[in-house]
Amino acid sequence: MLDLLAEPPSALDAAVGLSAVELLEGAVVLRLDPTATARGGDDPRPFLHGGVLATCVDTAGWYAVAHASPGTWVAVDLRCDFLRLAAPGPHRVVARCLRAGRTLAVADVEIAPWDEPDRLTAVGRIQFARVSDSSPV
Repeated sequence: MLDLLAEPPSALDAAVGLSAVELLEGAVVLRLDPTATARGGDDPRPFLHGGVLATCVDTAGWYAVAHASPGTWVAVDLRCDFLRLAAPGPHRVVARCLRAGRTLAVADVEIAPWDEPDRLTAVGRIQFARVSDSSPV
């Protein structure tokens, strides 16, 4: 099984400040510590751009699916609902693999401030297609 906690973050994960912190039964927890780039670079905003949150849905969903069923998975559909402005501080990103079949997998993702896990900022659902039985990492 893939050890997601031992893997170094990808360049994209590092650019936004995303890292896996805990593997649970059927779920993975990531921490988003937004980098200066994720906060708007030279024009910092008092909130995170929705693209940063959508990136969290994509990455966390992949982690959950890869943890449940190793292989090479690519996203084929992504939905992200923004429930409130996301402050530029740390966030908890929890992804659960709902189903991982032979060719398709689906994960749900919840994003909330790190110290307020019940105060959802965004939720997402992502579907993946398996393109290979071997893992790319």
